[in-house]
Amino acid sequence: MIMNAKLSPAESQWRCRVGDFDRYYKISVVRTNGARYETSFYACSQCSTMFVNPYQFNRHSTENPNIEMPNLVRLPARR
Repeated sequence: MIMNAKLSPAESQWRCRVGDFDRYYKISVVRTNGARYETSFYACSQCSTMFVNPYQFNRHSTENPNIEMPNLVRLPARR
């Protein structure tokens, strides 16, 4: 787990900004040849929100979380 050196001891535990959970994990994928590849992404262990920088995504951090809304695409309804 990555800890934030700028936080007070009472706030030194990581917390998800979305679900307020206290653990996250590194995202890895299995390629078609069976080899495991570790990505540069992390995810909250409870809500599965993905992020790149645990320091910025920590609820206790004062850093900008760099959250962007996804582009919404409207698809025509099936008939």
